Amino acid sequence: MIVRFRRLAGAIGRSVERHGGGLQGAYAVARRALLMAKALGPRGVVARLRQATTPVPAAPPPPNTYAFGPPAALEAIQLEVGVMLHVFYADLLDEFAQALAAMPRPYTLLVSVTERDTAAVVERRFSGLPNLTRLRVEVVPNRGRDIAPFLTTFRDDILALDVVAHLHTKKSLYTGSVQDGWRRYLVHALFGDARRIGWQLGMFAAEPRLGLIYPDSYESVPLWAHTWLSNLEKARTLGHRLGVGVAAGSYLDFPAGSMFWARVDALRPLFDLGLETNEFPDEQGQVDGTLQHAIERLLVPVVRSRGYLAGVLPQGGTLTLATEGDRNWRTYFETPLGDRLRMAAIDAKLITVDVFDTLAVRPFLSADGARAYLARLAEAELAVEDFVSLRERAESRARSTLGGRDPTLREIYAALAAMDPELPTEPLRILEETTEARLLQAREGVLDALSAAARGRRVAALSDMYLDASTLRAVLPSTAASLPSTWYVSCETGWRKDTGSAWTQLPKVEGLSNARWLHVGDNEQSDVQVPQWHGLLTPVHILRPGALLDVVPGLRPLRPQGVGAGDWCEQLRLGLVANHFANLADRTPHALAPRVVVSPDSFGYCVLGPLVLDYLAWLVRVATARGARRVLFLSREGHLLHRAFGILHATTPGLSDALQGHYLLASRQAAGLAAPATVEDLPDLFDGTYNGPLMGLLRARLGAKAAEETASLLAPRVLEQEIFLPEMHAEVVEMLSPAHATLLRLSAEARAAYRDYWQREAGAEPVLLADIGYSGTIQRHLAKMLGRPLDGAYFALNARAASLHGYGWAAGRYHDGRHPDAGPSTILRNDLLLESVLTAPHPQFAGFVADGAGYLPQHAAPDVAPEQWPIIAQTHEGALRFVRDACTCAAPLVAELEFDAEAVQIPLDCVGSGLWDAPWLHGLEVEDAFTGRGRVAAQSDTRSSFRPS
Repeated sequence: MIVRFRRLAGAIGRSVERHGGGLQGAYAVARRALLMAKALGPRGVVARLRQATTPVPAAPPPPNTYAFGPPAALEAIQLEVGVMLHVFYADLLDEFAQALAAMPRPYTLLVSVTERDTAAVVERRFSGLPNLTRLRVEVVPNRGRDIAPFLTTFRDDILALDVVAHLHTKKSLYTGSVQDGWRRYLVHALFGDARRIGWQLGMFAAEPRLGLIYPDSYESVPLWAHTWLSNLEKARTLGHRLGVGVAAGSYLDFPAGSMFWARVDALRPLFDLGLETNEFPDEQGQVDGTLQHAIERLLVPVVRSRGYLAGVLPQGGTLTLATEGDRNWRTYFETPLGDRLRMAAIDAKLITVDVFDTLAVRPFLSADGARAYLARLAEAELAVEDFVSLRERAESRARSTLGGRDPTLREIYAALAAMDPELPTEPLRILEETTEARLLQAREGVLDALSAAARGRRVAALSDMYLDASTLRAVLPSTAASLPSTWYVSCETGWRKDTGSAWTQLPKVEGLSNARWLHVGDNEQSDVQVPQWHGLLTPVHILRPGALLDVVPGLRPLRPQGVGAGDWCEQLRLGLVANHFANLADRTPHALAPRVVVSPDSFGYCVLGPLVLDYLAWLVRVATARGARRVLFLSREGHLLHRAFGILHATTPGLSDALQGHYLLASRQAAGLAAPATVEDLPDLFDGTYNGPLMGLLRARLGAKAAEETASLLAPRVLEQEIFLPEMHAEVVEMLSPAHATLLRLSAEARAAYRDYWQREAGAEPVLLADIGYSGTIQRHLAKMLGRPLDGAYFALNARAASLHGYGWAAGRYHDGRHPDAGPSTILRNDLLLESVLTAPHPQFAGFVADGAGYLPQHAAPDVAPEQWPIIAQTHEGALRFVRDACTCAAPLVAELEFDAEAVQIPLDCVGSGLWDAPWLHGLEVEDAFTGRGRVAAQSDTRSSFRPS
C-alpha cells in the first residue's frame, strides 16, 4: 500500500509539472481530475489511478524455437466451437455461407448485422447450414465495425465457448480502395475446406499453449503497417488496463484484417474489460486510429501475455504454424535503396528527410538506451541522480508552458532549473549536446542514395525534435548536416509530422503542391502513413537499425530478452550490431534477404568483436579480484585477444597502472613436454583423446625433435601400432618404458628453457592466464613446470577441467563444465569455428632451442593455408573495429562495460547453426594433430535450435 501511495504521489507530481508546475499546474490537474470524474465516473477514475501506479511489463517476445506438433484427429476433438461473423455487406452472404458449409463438426454461429432487413436474410440463408447447432443474429449499431460486437454484443456467448472464429464481410484495404482479394485470402486460409478447418481445430486440441491462429498478412499489406501507427496512445491506454506493455517502436504480429481462430481463454482479458458499444466511434470511414484498430493490434500481445502462443499460417496455404509472422518483410529488400529513391523522386521538386535514424544514427539500439547512458554520465560526472525522470518531467513542463509546442533543449533545461535551482542545469545541457556530437554517426548508405536522388531538387530536413536547427547542424556529422539546404524543426516551427500540421503548413511556406513533394524517413506513422494521407508522393520508408531485429527473421534471435532501458551496455552492443546490419540493408540488401549472409568483416564485427570485448571486460574484473598484475594471453588464440586488450587497456581510465597484458608463447605440446619431472608425471603427456599410430602421437605430444629422439629407442612395430586414447593410456606409457630416461631429460631441457622465458615475460608477479580454454591443459602443465599454482580465466571450461584441482584457480566466462548442473555450451558446440578464426599469423609454438645468447622460440610447420589468412585477418579487423567503436562510445564509462553473457553468444550460434550463412567458412580448417584427427573443417554440420520464421 505504501509503495502504491508513493507511486500515486509521484504520478500526481509529474502531472502537475507537465501542466506548468506550481499553482498553475496544480489547478490544471485538479480541473482535469474533475472533468475525468464527470466523464468516467468513480470506477473510471479508480481505474485511471491504478494505471498511473501500476508498472506495465513489456510484452514478452515469442519463442524463436517452438515447433508445433501434429493436430488431434477430428473425432478426438472435445471443444465447444463457435463462429462470430459481422455482416456489413449483405451481398457477400453467399460467399460466407459457402465457407461455413465446410464446418466439419457442430458449432454455434453468432452473426451481427447493422440493418434489420439484413438480419432476416441472414436467418433464411444460414439457418440450414450443416452442423449448425445454434444461430443467433443481432442488429447492432454501426460502431466499432466487427470488433465491437465480438467483445460486447456476443461477450457472454463467446465466453461459453472453448474456441471461436472471427470473420467479417471485409471489402476495403486500409488505403481505402476496394479489394476482394484480401478478404478471400483470409477466409480461404481459415475456412477453405473441411480438412483445413479440422486441422486448425485439431491444433487447438493437441496444443494447450496455442491461443490464436491467423493467416500471415496479405501480400498488399506493407511491412511498415506492422507497427502501432496511429493507434499507439489508444493501445497504451488499453495496455495499462490489460497489463500488456506497448513498445512504441516495435514491429508486431497481428491478424491484419482481423480474421482468426482463438482459444477464448487466451482473449479473456479483452472480454473482462467490459467494453460497451458506445465506447467505440461512429463509423466515418476511418482507416486507422480508432479503438477497434488498437484492439486488432493488441490481440497477439494479449494472447502472449497470457502465456499462450500465436500460430501464424503461411501465405502459401501450407498447413503449418509459425510463432511469428513473415510480415511481407522481403519486399523492403527487393530493390536497393538508391533505386527506390530515384524512382520515388521522379516527380518531386522537394525532398524532405527525417534526421535521427535516417540521416544519422546513435550507437544504441533505442532512444531509451541513449538516455540511460546519458543518465549514467550525469551521475558519474555531475552527481545527478534520476536524470531520465528529471529530464522527462522538465520537457513535459516546458511543453505545457509553451502551450503544447515542442520545447527547445534550452527551454527544457530552463524548466529543469525552475523545478530544482540546485541542479547543475547548464553543465547538464552541455553534457547532452557534447555527448550527441560525440556519438552520432552518419548513415552513409542513406546519404549516398539521397544525394544521388536529389540532383536538381531541393532537400530540406523535417523533424519532430527538441534540438533546434543550429544545434542539429552543430552535433550532426558533417556529411549529414550539409545535405539539407533548409531545416524545419518542430521546436522552432510549431508544426509536427505526427499530428499532420507539418504536412499542411510546409506547402504554404514552400509554395509547393503536395503532389510534387517526396518525404523520406524511418517513423512508420509520422514519416509514412500520415504524409500518405495528405497526398504526398509515396513516401520512402527507411528502416531504422533497431527495427531490423524485429523485421528480418534471421536477426530476430538477437532481440533483447528482458533488456531494460537502464542496461546501456547491452543497448550499446546491440545498437552497434544493428547499425552494421543497417549499413548492409542500405547498400547491399541481398546480404539480409532472403537470408542473412555474413562476410568475414561482418562476422568479426557482429559475432567475434562483441564476444571478445565482453570476455576481456570480464577478464579485467577477474584479474582485479584475483590480485593479478599481468594477463598472459596464450598463443595462438591469444593473438587477437591481446590486440583487443590493447584497445580496452588504452581507453579504460586507470587500467594502464593496474594491469598489463602480454602475449605468451604456449601450446599443449610445448608446455606438456616441459612439465614432467619424474616418471610418475609422464602419463600427463598422453591425457585426452587420440586415434592413430604411436609415432603420430609422439609428434603431436612431444614435438618433432623430441619425438624423433624418443622413437629411435623403440622398435618399428611399436611405432606403427594404432593407439586409442584414453582407453590405452597406461599401455602407451608402458610401451615407452625404454625411452623414459630420455623423455625426462628432454623434459628437463624444455623446462629450463621455458622457465627462462617465463621469468623474462612474467617474473614472480601474480598473473592470470587468458585463453579460449576448454580443459585447462596448458595451465596445468605450466603450473607443474613452475612448481606453483596459476590462475586462469577462459571463454569456457569442459568437465575435464576438473583435473586443474591442486594446480590453481580457474573460471569460464560462458561455461564451466565442472559444475554438475552445467548445460550445453554454445562455445563448446562451436569450438572448431572459434579456433579457426582466433588463430594467429604464425604457426603453433613448438618450444625453444638453445643458442649462444639464450633460447630461441621454434614453431611447427604452417597449418593455415596462404589463401586462408587474408580471410581470417578480415574477421580480426572487423572484431577490432567493434571493440574500438564500443570503447570509444562508452568512454569515459569503459570500465563499466559488461554484456549479457548468454545473449552475446547468440550471433555465434546463428553462424554455427547455419541460420546465418558464412560461405567463406567452408574453406577454413583446423589442424588437430593433438587428437589425431588431422585437418578438420571449421564449420561442422551441427545445427542449433534457431530457425528463421
